[in-house]
Amino acid sequence: MRIDKLYKNVFVLCLLTSTAWNFPALAQQVDQNTQPAPDISLTDYMSREQVNDNADTDTNKVKQDQQKNEEEKEEDSSWLKSMADKIAEKGSQVFSGSGNDNIQVIKRSNASVFDISGIMLRMDKSQVFDAMQKRGYKKVSETLEIPNFIRWRYEEQCRNQGIVGYERIENCVIMLSRKNNYQYVQKINFNNFKTQESIEVYFTSNFTGNKVHRVMYQTQAANIMGSGAKAEYLRNIKIYDFWKKINQKYGSPDNREEITWGLGENKPSLKAATGRLVLDDPMLLELDYTRMSREDQKFMNTAVYTF
Repeated sequence: MRIDKLYKNVFVLCLLTSTAWNFPALAQQVDQNTQPAPDISLTDYMSREQVNDNADTDTNKVKQDQQKNEEEKEEDSSWLKSMADKIAEKGSQVFSGSGNDNIQVIKRSNASVFDISGIMLRMDKSQVFDAMQKRGYKKVSETLEIPNFIRWRYEEQCRNQGIVGYERIENCVIMLSRKNNYQYVQKINFNNFKTQESIEVYFTSNFTGNKVHRVMYQTQAANIMGSGAKAEYLRNIKIYDFWKKINQKYGSPDNREEITWGLGENKPSLKAATGRLVLDDPMLLELDYTRMSREDQKFMNTAVYTF
């Protein structure tokens, strides 16, 4: 028992001795972990703050440059993008171009060489049918007309022959007009039911060869009904695609406010609106009226003035 107690005391003594030997090392480790941060001079502190300020300044400068580039890109957008954005926001049918309004456009387009779905001004009836057949259009209706001064002249002749009644006189007038080649095709309507497009073609009288003087195109593809987000999205896509095709085929308009191409005055012109095109030759129509007036003066039954 004494021997066991002796060993126990020796063990405790050794344990206390080893712990005491490790106290300086533990104290040194604690001192290192709790050592305060080194002092920083005022010069070093100011230099560090200046570096941070420069970094923030550089970041702001980069952001400003990016914002400036984006603004410049927006200002340099084409008339097509400007019109597409405007139609998406306001829903109007006629666009105004981008850029400075004070700039005068010098360019002039010769609209007499333009075509709508292959139909050009001054084409005859057979050429129009060939062009429409290639584009997949079908004739919907055809309107025949007789010049008024011819109609009135033949109505008088038919009455003088003893014909009475509106229908009989009308048939008599038509028969005489066809016989003398005065009846002509005034308008033909075509429709492409697959693409929801329609075209109206207007012709002059036979006094100018029954030629095309106006072509009116209209599409329903851009008129998507609905007020939801999906309908608005699809409608804007269709509208933008319409003006993109216009720009690719005819180029930028001569008058960006009215969206017209042409040499001005009474010369051939092309006018565009959303889903609508009008190709017109007022000079040819005026020539047609002039020739009819000359023809009418030859047969006028009026008194001869001698004063």
